[in-house]
Amino acid sequence: MSEYQYYKFERVDGQLAPHARQALRAISSRAEITATAFQVYYTYSDLKAEPAELMLKYFDIGFYCANWGSIYAYIKLPAGTIPDALLGVSLDGLHADERDEWQLLTFSIEEYGEYFDDEHADDFFQHLAALRRALIQGDWRLVYFMWLKECEFNEEIDGVPLIHFDFEHLSEEVQAFATLYDIPLAWVNALAMVLNAHPSHPAKQAELQFDGWFHHLTDAEKQTLLSTLFEQGQLTRHQALAMTRKESANQDEAYHYWLTPDVITPYVAQAQRQLQQAQADAIAKKMAIEKAEKEKALTDIYHQREHTWQQAQEQADRTCASGYDAASRYVHQLCEAYQCKGDSPAFAQRFKRFVVANNSRKALLTRLKDLL
Repeated sequence: MSEYQYYKFERVDGQLAPHARQALRAISSRAEITATAFQVYYTYSDLKAEPAELMLKYFDIGFYCANWGSIYAYIKLPAGTIPDALLGVSLDGLHADERDEWQLLTFSIEEYGEYFDDEHADDFFQHLAALRRALIQGDWRLVYFMWLKECEFNEEIDGVPLIHFDFEHLSEEVQAFATLYDIPLAWVNALAMVLNAHPSHPAKQAELQFDGWFHHLTDAEKQTLLSTLFEQGQLTRHQALAMTRKESANQDEAYHYWLTPDVITPYVAQAQRQLQQAQADAIAKKMAIEKAEKEKALTDIYHQREHTWQQAQEQADRTCASGYDAASRYVHQLCEAYQCKGDSPAFAQRFKRFVVANNSRKALLTRLKDLL
């Protein structure tokens, strides 16, 4: 199998300056580069830069996948967005790169077991901006997902603050993340149970009061913001915060309630049973809906049975393979419709007339041999 690597990066806040686009073009002559995005794939060779460095310098979200199973999602946040108490835990699949202005989160899979191509990558990529926005606003559930995944196999993992996020109702983008990264849903449900049974810290929605923030800026910081605005043509809230934040907003938080393996493990078996029951209920509901839809369709066919017999005969009269296929489908649908209404003897009589009318068409009768 030939080599395949796919890279996609995007600037969510603002646009790439002309000199940034020139620098990116020097890195890859074949990439698609716009004012906000960079996209390229390789069937040989490789990107002449480290994705993490490109993210920290130019972009806000990014994605990489290779046909040998490696998958990386990148989300860049203003410094101090995620507290040290969460990012300080060593987790397989999550790496945090701390810089002066930024936190770069890299969510990785080293050996993805299913087929994954650039279409799948694009489908997932569309969720990254919303996931980043939620993280900035104080919704850190993605980090907890990675902790739960590690905890499933590692009873020695360090604890994390127990913060009351909503793990019972997951948005489309959060569900997409949980699916791709194979987050154990039973453990997610178990965490929801823990939060209902134990004291926890309230989740804080990040808010910015403009007057208070602007009042505390120095003249040099205001000048930097104006220069950036002039150079880029726009300046988003997240960019301004990242450029002027002096210290982590969360690193000095005092946490009294903690999530540890000992706290969550007793709830996992019950959560697994509830998950299995919910899945069984969903399957039963789906089957009931499909059964009702099929019965309605068969009822409609039965009520129009003479018209359907006529359609079957018209297709048979075409005396070609596609006509015989269509006629066979009509007759089989009629058979099911008569059976659904408990009128099989009437079908047998009408079917006998149809066979007699088409007795010379052996190819058609072969298609109907299971009804003869």
